[in-house]
Amino acid sequence: MKLYGHRGAAGERRENTLEAFAHAKSLGLDGIETDIAITADGVPVLHHDPHLADGRLIRATARANLPPHVATLAEGLAVAPDLHWLLEIKTYPGQPASSAPPALAASATIAALRDFPDLRASILAFDWAVLRAVRNVEPGMPLVCLTSPETEAARTLWWGPGYKTMTTPDAVAATGATGWAAYHATLTGPQAAEAKRLGLAVYAWTVNQQADSKRLARYVDVIITDHPSRFLQQNQSVFTI
Repeated sequence: MKLYGHRGAAGERRENTLEAFAHAKSLGLDGIETDIAITADGVPVLHHDPHLADGRLIRATARANLPPHVATLAEGLAVAPDLHWLLEIKTYPGQPASSAPPALAASATIAALRDFPDLRASILAFDWAVLRAVRNVEPGMPLVCLTSPETEAARTLWWGPGYKTMTTPDAVAATGATGWAAYHATLTGPQAAEAKRLGLAVYAWTVNQQADSKRLARYVDVIITDHPSRFLQQNQSVFTI
């Protein structure tokens, strides 16, 4: 099982910052997860929420007017180009005005990635319209379907039509994705086994407690954590770093 830093290492450094990515790299992690929003001038930047702390909407703000700690995707990748990156594109199908539309978010992200031809990266999204848009722009890009209890309950909104009667692993596999990123507390061994039978890598987010990591170690490929140092110090034998 591999260990990835969530938002860089959100429990140890300011999330989604160059400092957090450098810290994750210094720990020897296998990969980094981060969040992507698109500015008013079409620049992919690394920020979890659609709004800045002062209430401004990133979608309506030019890159030059963002706070200094908000890095561009290119700046973040340059910190650790040798790691595997899980790039979550944030869109909100129930509140579409909060973010760039899926097609624009996908094209802006892929354009930035083309400056890193040797980078190992996968695109993640709760809104599966984003993944479909990425495939239209870059058919070979590895895709990972994110799910939560909330998006599973509103699957037509978040996933699109045609998945209503499927199990979640079947739905993920039907998209052509390479992996499934599930909320750790609701992920079960039988679900993970079904996903692996379908050829999917299984990621668990966001795992911050030792008891959860020990349970998940039996059947997931990757855990994503806010506290990577905690696991490296207390239970190094669980992970292949």
